Amino acid sequence: MGFDNIFCIIKLSELDYHEVLGGGSERILKLDQAKRKELTESHLNQQAFVQELKEQSTSLGLDIQFVPQLEIKTIAPGPRDLVITAGGDGTFLNAAQHFGSCCMLGMNNDYKPTSGVGSYGALTCVNRDTLKKRLKDLSRGRYQIVKWSRLQVKINGKLVERLAINDIYFGQRISYRTCDLIIEQSGQTEQFNCSGLLLCTGMGSHAWHYNAGGSPFSNELEAFGFRVLIPNLKRPLHFTSGILQDGQEVIVTPERDGYILSFDSSTDEIATEMGDDIRISIAPEGAIRVLSFET
Repeated sequence: MGFDNIFCIIKLSELDYHEVLGGGSERILKLDQAKRKELTESHLNQQAFVQELKEQSTSLGLDIQFVPQLEIKTIAPGPRDLVITAGGDGTFLNAAQHFGSCCMLGMNNDYKPTSGVGSYGALTCVNRDTLKKRLKDLSRGRYQIVKWSRLQVKINGKLVERLAINDIYFGQRISYRTCDLIIEQSGQTEQFNCSGLLLCTGMGSHAWHYNAGGSPFSNELEAFGFRVLIPNLKRPLHFTSGILQDGQEVIVTPERDGYILSFDSSTDEIATEMGDDIRISIAPEGAIRVLSFET
């Protein structure tokens, strides 16, 4: 299929971010020389990528509307539109929270992992090495559209109007404080004193879930995983993690007020109250459509 409109969200580099906060030069000077050099190289990488993206898309006749990340709320793409993100995983996740019905394509505009500078971008499938080829594929319709499952939450029977591509965190807003949770899954119930609960899709199982000690699983599986973060092990526990099939859910009851839900590490949190019935599962109609160039 073709697209009615193509938008490209341009990530703010870290150098630009410091300028937005004010006193950019003074802030940068607080960093050591190696870090300042890294930020400068990253900034130049991103600028060069965006410039090449603009030049190549023009030469191929691709009409792309470029939108700075800070102006993301000025556009409203629909189901027949494509949103490209030129940044990293965070840029892709942020755009996915804003736009649910359009098709998406992630590009890594700071790809240079061999030198330790730049990022890998697990949610992106285009980088500076493949940019020209993938833009040509896009212009000629040589791509597939795949669906990635997302997680949903219901609180006391009401569906939360947010979805997660990678993961959902539930627990204290302040990470060093413990929380008390009752968790039910697959017919088993356990009470935890822990540092929170992390739930993930197959895509997210390779990110925070993996770094927290969880095992990755395929994004092609209709399944999601969960992991209790640093549980108190002074007594035997029936479970601390698991992988559930589509149609199953994890039910969580907080035993104190003030715990929060965060979707894909967003700071736009949802507060909960003691005794809330919180149910997490794969969103039946919530899969996001993503461009893929794999055959």
